[in-house]
Amino acid sequence: MQMLRGFIALLVLGATCFSTEFCLAQPEQQGTPPKFREAVSLDVNNTVLKKMGSVRDYLAEQQWEDAVNILVQISNEYGDSLYPESPGRYLRVSEYCQNLLAGFPREAIRVYREKTDPRAKRWWDQAVTESTVQPLLNIVEQALMSSYGDDALYRLGEIAWEQGELSQARAYWRKLIPPAAMTQQSQYDPGVFLYPDTDLPVPSILARLVLVSFFEGNFERAALERDVFRKNYPEAIGMLAGREGNLVTILSTILEDRALVSLPATRLEMQTFAGHQTRNFRGAKKLDVGAIAWSFQVPLGWTQEFPRKPAFERRVSPGFYPVVDGEHVYFNDDERIYALNWKTGLPAWSEGEQASPIIYPSVPGGTPRLPFRPVVGVPRFTMTIADGRLYARMGSPVTSVAKDERLGLFSDLVCLDLDQGQGKLLWKISSAQLREQNFVWSFEGAPVISGDRLFVVLHRGFPEVQTNVACFSTATGELIWNQKVCLALRNIEEGTNYITHLLLTLAEGQLFLSTDMGAIASLSSRDGKINWLVTYPGEDRVSKHALSNHMETGIVPCLYDRGILFAAPQDSSELMAFDADTGLLLWRRALPQQVRNLLGVNHSTLIVSGNQLFGIDRTTGAVRWKVGSQDPEGFGFGRGVLVGEFVYWPLREEILVVNTERGSLKQRIALRALHGEMGGNLIIAGPRLLVAQPQKVTAFGQYGQVPSAGDAEKKISALLTK
Repeated sequence: MQMLRGFIALLVLGATCFSTEFCLAQPEQQGTPPKFREAVSLDVNNTVLKKMGSVRDYLAEQQWEDAVNILVQISNEYGDSLYPESPGRYLRVSEYCQNLLAGFPREAIRVYREKTDPRAKRWWDQAVTESTVQPLLNIVEQALMSSYGDDALYRLGEIAWEQGELSQARAYWRKLIPPAAMTQQSQYDPGVFLYPDTDLPVPSILARLVLVSFFEGNFERAALERDVFRKNYPEAIGMLAGREGNLVTILSTILEDRALVSLPATRLEMQTFAGHQTRNFRGAKKLDVGAIAWSFQVPLGWTQEFPRKPAFERRVSPGFYPVVDGEHVYFNDDERIYALNWKTGLPAWSEGEQASPIIYPSVPGGTPRLPFRPVVGVPRFTMTIADGRLYARMGSPVTSVAKDERLGLFSDLVCLDLDQGQGKLLWKISSAQLREQNFVWSFEGAPVISGDRLFVVLHRGFPEVQTNVACFSTATGELIWNQKVCLALRNIEEGTNYITHLLLTLAEGQLFLSTDMGAIASLSSRDGKINWLVTYPGEDRVSKHALSNHMETGIVPCLYDRGILFAAPQDSSELMAFDADTGLLLWRRALPQQVRNLLGVNHSTLIVSGNQLFGIDRTTGAVRWKVGSQDPEGFGFGRGVLVGEFVYWPLREEILVVNTERGSLKQRIALRALHGEMGGNLIIAGPRLLVAQPQKVTAFGQYGQVPSAGDAEKKISALLTK
């Protein structure tokens, strides 16, 4: 009891540290949350709702065995459906049942363990004997409240730590901390799982959580946690980081050496949209931007012809998002994939007369299918490179086909070999292969990759608007699983084609998706099961003008940073932060304008942009600074990039270099005045800055190291006109 009282004091004193990020003060959320009408339809089973009522009735009558039997039945039969844990937050039923069990009286827990411990013991023995992870996962998912649940959590945390998945380690270990308090009112309404009676040493677990904060680069938080730990457990002894002794002494020694920390947010190459699959990229060194090294004019396609840009005279939005691998840069439109050497601007693998910058299709095809019915939305093009392969979404950018559209507006997912085949097509999946009865699916955007698996968003417009996440084999393109996320009401008329471009975020075994239609979800990358799903009040944007204006919409996948998930849904004016493991809301912040880009996190500041550029405190949501003009000519124009301590943010006629922590303007890089160029999406390629403009990709060389641009541009133009 003395240890538990010490821990309760620890939580009270360290509300901003050991309580984990989801206990931060949230002034916007005080009081009863406003009710709203959810815009999505979810897989919530009414039978489960009724049976849960019976569970509570049996508990009230202290009929423990009946309560446990029903709960086990619910978990076994309906485990993968969703349960409304609280307004706007849904958990997988099997997880909710384990959370609920953790709050049961000891008598009921004893009955549950009599039923489940034999099976859990077999899994534990298998994990120990075979040194495999799957039996541990079986315990956590199906028998977490068994007597072996705490051991499984502890071991999975160790494995995650050894693999460098720090936030995943925190997620496992923090569930082992005993509840600080258990009131009768909240006992059977859990928000997050806490193992109630572990026999593992709590100080050792808390010390590991301090190390997680430290190695995540959150030095201030780690120091505060260490100080709270010292006050409550000054004499605690244990094994930590390969050392045995006083835990406070070991922690203090480690925390003194910041050179031990290598922050994972610093990346070398931008190999997918936003640079990394966490959508949280930061280049290593400040760029030295000189004159133009080369430029590549992208031939105009139909997808660039129909959108209009009401804010400016040009009709084409900067919809190209190049990716970089080695000394090559790749970008695409709906029909072609281009590959250039980013040093010279010439075709990637050959500079002879027969060389072509187009690597897909290798043989020119027929005329693309143009929509018969009107089109709403903004075409954008993304790709992903992983393990020497390039993955791209090709074909019609339409994702929600009009009801009476006479043409088959299909999309393809293609895989090209970059290491051995110089862009050779390995496989192609057509959305036509995914047809269900008369319903046509579309691929939303470029996939994310984990090992031998590929994950991508699927969308269809009829008979209902539905969003799925699908998993395919990277080796063959074979479908492995296809998970429904939600249904929604169509927000434009049935006779109109609609273009969207949703992207997944991949971090530490979880897939995160902002559907832009009222829901944000977390799925397991292992089997596609939904971990949690939150809904929010959306804004009905039925204006075709707004949906087709790139200044009012963007590609804004969730951004993951050290256990926090940031989201800026395009059907909402709010920026939100969630605990990535549980889906608990940390904070929400209404901004005066639509967020079009989540650019990344640098230390303690989240950088977002729309018409203006904002620095947001990552833990509280407070606006730290703002940069930009109220004049439309000075609005942001394209996607910026974080480099070192700075963010490079493109306007229409210049690029601003801003310190990410202070918001101070460091430099203005003139585009129009010096070079006659305009802004666009910024890409880092080696020491160079590339700008993907509406119809052109331009590379800027370093000062004093600028090759002749004219000859390269003439060679490329000649190749494209052959």
